[in-house]
Amino acid sequence: MAVTLSKLAGIHYFAGLTHDEIREVKKYIAFEKRIGKGETLLFEGDRSEYIYFVISGAVKVYKRSANGKEQILNIATFGESLNDVSTFDGGGTAANMLAMTPVRLYAVKMQDMERLFAENLRIARNVARVLASRVRRDSSLVEQLSFDQVIGRLARLILKQVAASGGDRPPPFTQQDLAAMVGTSRVVVNRSLRAMEEKGAIRLERRRIVITDEAALRNLVV
Repeated sequence: MAVTLSKLAGIHYFAGLTHDEIREVKKYIAFEKRIGKGETLLFEGDRSEYIYFVISGAVKVYKRSANGKEQILNIATFGESLNDVSTFDGGGTAANMLAMTPVRLYAVKMQDMERLFAENLRIARNVARVLASRVRRDSSLVEQLSFDQVIGRLARLILKQVAASGGDRPPPFTQQDLAAMVGTSRVVVNRSLRAMEEKGAIRLERRRIVITDEAALRNLVV
């Protein structure tokens, strides 16, 4: 196994290390792993004692709901780490990991990562920054998913009310009424309705919602 120092230096965990420090890190690389396009590195719930670092290629990190809907959490490329959180806490892998291209990875055993933390404070700080950045990214994703779900629930409610009342307009609910019916705030409802209008699915009139494209509205239903 030929571990390249320049590749190691590009890994986010090891950013800013000196040449000698990178050479020390090299000692802890357990193995290099290669996986082909379309192959799975880990399935959600798998247990592995290794943290993987992407050296080349791209890995899709995703979850799949009970009804088969896929949600991509990240596309990991050169320098990024995989399976770190589940390795740190000893639990199962938090998401599925699939190679989108041929992929090369370096693997480090958890016990060896702990030794690196103890030996080099800069590595520990880098890891903290990486994980903090990931929390920030995931928080933004959760916010967007929540917003998308509100749009879907609103679309379903509008279609249901229109079907019950006939025509192309639901009853003249206030935005507070709509918020109460879909379980969110009036502000989020306002943003969601504006987004639906921008997509051409509805038109907002004074205390009225007019369906302008029923097919587009149905496509928004979660």
